[in-house]
Amino acid sequence: MEIVRCTMIASRFLGILLLWPVATSSFAPRPSAGRYTPVPMQMGKDGQENDAPALALGGAPNPNRRQMFAEVLRSTGVASTGCVCLGCLPPAAYGLAQITAPSREALSKYDLPRNQLQDAAFAQGMAVGMVDYEKEAYPAKKRLFQTLFASLAGQPGATVVEVGMGSFPNAPYYTRMEGLDIIGVDPNDRMEGYARDNARRAGLVPADSLRVVHGVSETLPLADASCDAVVCTLTLCSVVDPARSVAEIKRVLKPGGKFLFWEHVLSQTDPKLALQQIQLTPAQVKRADGCHLDRNTGELIQRAGFKELDLQYMELQNFGFLNPTAFGIATA
Repeated sequence: MEIVRCTMIASRFLGILLLWPVATSSFAPRPSAGRYTPVPMQMGKDGQENDAPALALGGAPNPNRRQMFAEVLRSTGVASTGCVCLGCLPPAAYGLAQITAPSREALSKYDLPRNQLQDAAFAQGMAVGMVDYEKEAYPAKKRLFQTLFASLAGQPGATVVEVGMGSFPNAPYYTRMEGLDIIGVDPNDRMEGYARDNARRAGLVPADSLRVVHGVSETLPLADASCDAVVCTLTLCSVVDPARSVAEIKRVLKPGGKFLFWEHVLSQTDPKLALQQIQLTPAQVKRADGCHLDRNTGELIQRAGFKELDLQYMELQNFGFLNPTAFGIATA
């Protein structure tokens, strides 16, 4: 019992350590006004649209489901909900998008070996450590998802892919839709348990189909033009090749398909903050699963060649280097 208790404490500490530098406002100064004018959408604790659901956005898991040391060291990568490897997935039912196997060459280049202990700690840290962030982002993200799902109205069985699903903090936004084919893709297999917990809390299962598969954004395990929408939130900051990732998202979308994105980016309003983001990125990459603080993801998506693009910029108020945010919907 003492060993298990110590291991749980160590896991929680490591998760907090991974997230602390960017989530602590005393360490990360707030941006001040600068030469660029962002969209006037300051989302603080002012009570506006503060109708976030009572469930913990970000998915604080049941304590009984937290990863134990013995589980972390298993080499099978099987969570309590089932295997996530592509070879063990049951055949997709008629009407559901088929999961495909990327090329070995692409997998060897982008699906890099992972440390299971770090993955378990990071999964728990993201599940419990981003709750306040998700609550502050909720009003803007709610409107974004409402726009996305309005475009899918009249498409029963629409396939929606969450690239970098993580702990599935977006689950509450899906509650007004039924009959979706939801596919979560993530390279961290330890995220699946938290993702399924959040899906159950939001009441998505069994109203919707939910499949969680191992994969990376640079080589998605999906066929060309097989998806009605792709959702990517707080993911392109940490991928190996963001340009290839966006190209892959565009590849798997059907003509007219929607790409919803929400990413923290390099500040557009505060040169001093932007400089700090650039300087601290190397350390952040090492401690937070590849997370970059200095990417211009909005500009990257602008160059990707989508037919239509609604790109917006805003700044949250209490999350330091994560305040600058690019978000919107692109149409393939």
